[in-house]
Amino acid sequence: MNDQEQMLLNLLGYIFLQSASPDKAAVVLAALDAVAPNQPKVLRALALAQLRADKPERALAVLDRLAMAGSVDAAFHLLRAQSLSALARHDEAAAAMQNYVHLRSVAGRVAATA
Repeated sequence: MNDQEQMLLNLLGYIFLQSASPDKAAVVLAALDAVAPNQPKVLRALALAQLRADKPERALAVLDRLAMAGSVDAAFHLLRAQSLSALARHDEAAAAMQNYVHLRSVAGRVAATA
């Protein structure tokens, strides 16, 4: 699959997410991940699609893969907090949210000094 075809699948996944079709988005993004695995942007979108499709366990599995790929950022922690909250794992969700807030705060300070 060439780069243009991958971009098309990524765009299609985004459109499905924006049009309240997270199940379809998850299918498209999972297919994209199968042909071009471990792309952080795709994995984040796939985790979001799984979360919006009310599949927080699957979202956490995707986030674990994202962490293994070394792409832990503020968005990762926000998605993780939302997934854990959906599973009623509130202490873990609170810790993930604190990590999100901390990273956003650090990013804000860095941006202010630049």
